[in-house]
Amino acid sequence: MISRPDYNSLTDALAKADAELVASEAHGSLCGMLCAAGTIELSKWLDQVFEVFDVNNILIKEASQLLVGLYNDTQAQLNDSEADFQLLLPDDTDSLAQRTEALASWCQGFTYGLVAGGLKKDQKLPEDTAELIKDMVEIARAGHDLGDDSESDEESFMQIYEYVRMGVLLINEELQPSHKPPEILQ
Repeated sequence: MISRPDYNSLTDALAKADAELVASEAHGSLCGMLCAAGTIELSKWLDQVFEVFDVNNILIKEASQLLVGLYNDTQAQLNDSEADFQLLLPDDTDSLAQRTEALASWCQGFTYGLVAGGLKKDQKLPEDTAELIKDMVEIARAGHDLGDDSESDEESFMQIYEYVRMGVLLINEELQPSHKPPEILQ
């Protein structure tokens, strides 16, 4: 089985393949589609990532191989009872500005993915889910001023990251209750 790619490898492959989405946005869109639809065909997601999915284009083929690993890993993580789900973002060694931009792109992709996965604008949602989606729309607009990154900026980023991570798990649980592990009868 193909494993989850690292952020930089996927970013490079998508750029070379002239993809419509950057790595973080592609992962966000996949997560949104999965939360909205429960399951999606790999090809439906790839159609979102690439304007034209040309199977004869070697650069698209190479990027797609990495995306297959991300697709498989993300499905497993979203349905893992251990809540080991991780957003695909730059490493902690990258600048806070890069990570903030990637998190904003991730949230943009997620909200787009919800719609692409079938969530309707006027659909009645659980209160927590509606609030989280609204917050992700706001986070998608986030930016970070270049300059000295303070420890409090780093701490704020980590809190927002964790909020988004746990929010995705809650949204998935509320929109896809059939994926919850079965209750053990005593």
